[in-house]
Amino acid sequence: MANIGTFTSNGTGFTGTIRTLALNVKARFVRIENPSDKGPHFRIL
Repeated sequence: MANIGTFTSNGTGFTGTIRTLALNVKARFVRIENPSDKGPHFRIL
């Protein structure tokens, strides 16, 4: 399986980079304060 990103935990979510042939961006996964049972638990910024 190929890895296209590397992330580290920072307490409130994850930060890192997504790298492909056409894309090289920084990304953050931020934990949602009050997630619902049917909704996501993280938001990507």
